[in-house]
Amino acid sequence: MKWILSVLVFMVISLIMKNRYRVLNALLRKRWLRTLAISFVMNIPSVREKMMYQTFR
Repeated sequence: MKWILSVLVFMVISLIMKNRYRVLNALLRKRWLRTLAISFVMNIPSVREKMMYQTFR
C-alpha cells in the first residue's frame, strides 16, 4: 500500500511540474489567492527590499 501511494504521489507531482505554469495561472486568476500570494512574498525581507529599491530608484 505504501508503494502504491508513493508512486501516486510521484505521478501527481510530476504532472504538476510538467504543467506548472498552467496550474499557477489557474490559481492566480482568483483575486483572493493572488492577494494572499503577494502578501506572503512581500513578507520576505530580501524580496521586499529589492522591490522597494527598484520601485523608488
